[in-house]
Amino acid sequence: MARPPLPIGTYGEITVTPAPGRRLRFRARVRFRDVDGITRHVERVGPSKTAAINNLREALRDRQWTPAGGEITADSTISAVGAVWLRDLDESDRAIRTKITYRDVWTRHLEPAVGSLRLRDARVSRVDAVIRQLRERSGPGTAKHAKVILSGVLGLAVRHDALDANPVRDLTPARSKPSSKPLVLTESSWDGLRAHLADSPAAGKHDLRDLTEVLSGLGCRIGELLALDWPRVDDVVGTVAIEGTVIRVPGEGLFVQSHTKSDAGMRTIRPPRWVFALLRKRHADSHGPWVFPSTRGTLRDPDNTRKALREVVAGTEWQGLHPHAFRHLVATRLDAAGLTAREIADYLGHERVSMTQDVYMSRKSIGTGAASALQQFEPGRG
Repeated sequence: MARPPLPIGTYGEITVTPAPGRRLRFRARVRFRDVDGITRHVERVGPSKTAAINNLREALRDRQWTPAGGEITADSTISAVGAVWLRDLDESDRAIRTKITYRDVWTRHLEPAVGSLRLRDARVSRVDAVIRQLRERSGPGTAKHAKVILSGVLGLAVRHDALDANPVRDLTPARSKPSSKPLVLTESSWDGLRAHLADSPAAGKHDLRDLTEVLSGLGCRIGELLALDWPRVDDVVGTVAIEGTVIRVPGEGLFVQSHTKSDAGMRTIRPPRWVFALLRKRHADSHGPWVFPSTRGTLRDPDNTRKALREVVAGTEWQGLHPHAFRHLVATRLDAAGLTAREIADYLGHERVSMTQDVYMSRKSIGTGAASALQQFEPGRG
């Protein structure tokens, strides 16, 4: 006799097993019958069996809400609709870091402010006041994320005919404040910075000398560089495969996300010979899989690396330096060497060539290749 289906919004027995391929991690798994009547497997991981179960139960809590009659109505709370929106977000193909950011902004800022409101009470004036307060108290970044999230939640209500229009679309546009321009590295300032790092004990302690040297040749994002392992460095062919980025997931720690910021970011590039000479030396001295590991030989945290770089240059002409400055430096070098927008975009992993042209290029001419263009910047040459 066939097993009767689970009631909608309920789940069966939770099982916990070691997470495959992940040391000291456990996976909690269960069958859950969604609001559409389909039974799916839901799973979450954690550093212990209890943590994995708690993470799973929290995820199930967000999925379990079913509006009266299976519909979202004008009397539904924004909190309840937000739970449905978050469930859809978890199942989307958005980047993991984006999912973490949105859930954090919802939990810490939006749900306490508007969660108890009924959809019928989501007036433009009330929503506008909430976003304004967030901008004043938590900054424009949080307010921007909150606006995107709330637009998604209330847009879901519109699609269910619980609202006639999305009130977020009529909010007062935020006044843009003149933002300070990021520090830009020129060849002269990079030479000075290199000398500063060479004389800094802290730069040596945090392994920033080789790291910045490689960034000045690869032009990749800091998370992409820290996700680089030796199997992706092909010394025979002379290529580097950039196929992931390091992110931190609350409750789980650091891991390599198996895709970059965009599809174009998944790329194989041919760096200049001097980059490979430096990588070859590091490989000979390495004792683990990562090209730039932490002091314990594990994955290195991008946030901690940015912080270490800021501390090393504090009080100098390079104060406020961000690793992204090396990305601009490489783009400027390639532009000056006459590479096309397409060539530069491919090397940097830009999704849109127009973005490369608008930000970095001042003229259009034909180049001979990124490796040849960057070879002239070999450290100590000349």
